Amino acid sequence: MKRNMLAIVILAATLVNIALTALMLFTVIPKAQRTDALIQKICSIIDLELEDPNAADYAEIPFEDRETYSLSNKITVNLAKAEGETKSPYAQVEVTLMLNKKADSYEKVQPLLVNYESIIRNIVSEEVSKYTTDELDPNKNAIQKMIWTRLSTEFGNTDLLIGVVLNWTYDSK
Repeated sequence: MKRNMLAIVILAATLVNIALTALMLFTVIPKAQRTDALIQKICSIIDLELEDPNAADYAEIPFEDRETYSLSNKITVNLAKAEGETKSPYAQVEVTLMLNKKADSYEKVQPLLVNYESIIRNIVSEEVSKYTTDELDPNKNAIQKMIWTRLSTEFGNTDLLIGVVLNWTYDSK
């Protein structure tokens, strides 16, 4: 009799286990799949934003359709002080803009670039001044990209501006 009772308890525990497994299969797994799909969508959106759709690729624009515009003077920028630094670091920055001569707004904006120089200088100063002398060179591409993004917005998000080239020298006062 005890053996039969033990078999019945084992059978009941097995049936409860099967029922809970089925419950998990039909409730938890679909929610996990929906969560996984949401995570994959977010990851794909992030990957899409890494490549700016407004950014023109240098390889796509023929060399003869490119023009450079250099600011008339170097910009002197006060850099952020590194921890423990006593002197005020600064950088002298040369700015060159890469322009697309085939852009729709080229004829309208290019002659006005002389008037935009103060705005360009301000944007370059704001972006470069966020870095210390040690951080400047490793972050050069990020700085150029941020300046390009801000200037593209300033120019009306056209395909006119295809790049920003910065050259600097830095020292301490």
